[in-house]
Amino acid sequence: MSYTLYWTEEATKTFNQNLEYLANDWGNQVVNDFLDRVDEVLELVSANPSVFPLHRLSEKIHKCIVNKRIILYFMIVNERQVDLLTFWNTYRDPGKLLS
Repeated sequence: MSYTLYWTEEATKTFNQNLEYLANDWGNQVVNDFLDRVDEVLELVSANPSVFPLHRLSEKIHKCIVNKRIILYFMIVNERQVDLLTFWNTYRDPGKLLS
């Protein structure tokens, strides 16, 4: 059984910000590679979210590395739903992550 993935406002916003950055600075091929990787990651999270490590400051938030600069943070809500919280760009201030 796979989990339903719920995109929070923040996840949608940060996903689109990262996509826009890639499109403007790196071009279509990098955008397509990113989209393919996100699809792969979301399939893995949907299939078995508990295999991903917990964030070191939270016992509820898991993390999944999308690429070397983007980390997907998510939370298992119940046995059927996972909330996608943010597509965190590692260039951002880490102090703002859990705020």
